Amino acid sequence: MKTSFSVVTLSAGILLAVSTSSHAAFIDFNTQQNGTPYVGLGDSFVAAEYDGVVIHDSDPSASITYVNETNPLNVGTAINGYYANIGAFADVQTHLMLDFSTVVTDVSFDYANPQGYLTVSAFDSGGASLGVFNYNGAGSFVNQAGFTMGAGHVDIAGIGNIASLLIEPNFNEALIFDNLNFHPVPVPAALPLLLSGLLGLGLIKRRVA
Repeated sequence: MKTSFSVVTLSAGILLAVSTSSHAAFIDFNTQQNGTPYVGLGDSFVAAEYDGVVIHDSDPSASITYVNETNPLNVGTAINGYYANIGAFADVQTHLMLDFSTVVTDVSFDYANPQGYLTVSAFDSGGASLGVFNYNGAGSFVNQAGFTMGAGHVDIAGIGNIASLLIEPNFNEALIFDNLNFHPVPVPAALPLLLSGLLGLGLIKRRVA
């Protein structure tokens, strides 16, 4: 009777360890990691600041200007977020590359650029393509510098485990990126615990025999 109880208890512990999952992540880029708010054009931060994702920018300085879109001429919902604009200055394709710390099941975010067109390429952990998606934002607003921006929303799911995304506006355009949301694929919380549990079951079985 005691042996049966031990086996059931140990088995339940193993199941709990295996079923533990990671939580969703949401980044709105409104504050620095230490909680200090960004206040507008000129603020900058390191691309790798946020947990769960490393953001690489086409700007070789690996730092991005934060733009607070608060223009009284706004004709739609403004976006406060990461601002990448290397193309307008260096004649290089503006882009953001997102590398997730753990593969994710889905990704969504808001974006804006002058024309509202965006191409997003998704890749698995081996670098193989999971798909290329094109967007045409229907929203618009006037940014802090006085330029009209086309705005849209990206939601990618159901294509497999996503390890990275390449986000590209039209050539030579700025890109504003905000409200990043993603869900890591559930993983075992403690693989060593699982292995020791299985070993324990083997010892109990041998003792009963």
